Amino acid sequence: MRKRHVNKKNVTFFTILYTLASLLVLYVVTLEDLNFEFAVKLVALLSLSFLYLETTPKVNYWYVVILLFSIVSDSLFVFEENFYHEALFLLILNRFLYIIIIYHSILKYPLKTLLFYAVPFTFIFSMIYLILYEYVEEIQLLVFVMGLASICLVLFAFLNLLSKNNKKAFYFFLAALIFPIADVLTAISNYISPSPYFIIVYHFMYYFARYLIYKSMILKK
Repeated sequence: MRKRHVNKKNVTFFTILYTLASLLVLYVVTLEDLNFEFAVKLVALLSLSFLYLETTPKVNYWYVVILLFSIVSDSLFVFEENFYHEALFLLILNRFLYIIIIYHSILKYPLKTLLFYAVPFTFIFSMIYLILYEYVEEIQLLVFVMGLASICLVLFAFLNLLSKNNKKAFYFFLAALIFPIADVLTAISNYISPSPYFIIVYHFMYYFARYLIYKSMILKK
């Protein structure tokens, strides 16, 4: 089987473009120019998508769907006054798609082991959910489902790391861990203590986590 040719110039271009666009996002989210924010976020995620297609040895179509959903959800979040619930739904759906990508790695574990490792993750989520519960009345169900999906994702990513113990699994686990932390900061910023600093930090975390997922997807091990 012939080795797939990778255009290094394209890889460099899309890598730089994603980095610059991601950093620019941290600035534009503090402005009130929604069209500019929409354009920058679109450039960032499209560049990551093209970067993946250029560098992956084998296309994972679940991940391609995740990238497409990310583009749509980020676009909807820009205009969240009209599309917040739809954007949040796609974000939750992506968490389950991430789980689909790695679920096979936990099949070898017995149910007792899964429950043992699930306890600390569930405990932490329960404490956070109880704190946020009264502040997110309008989206309590969505927050609960997202939290549940995040628990499963972090748990599965952790077990995948234990099983494989390589860079691919480590990058995936680190991203899976960053996502819910960014979610909590988002909730705090939106419903408890609005702050431009929180907005900048959680956007950075999301875009960094997406790049880690990308790195995980292109590595063999």
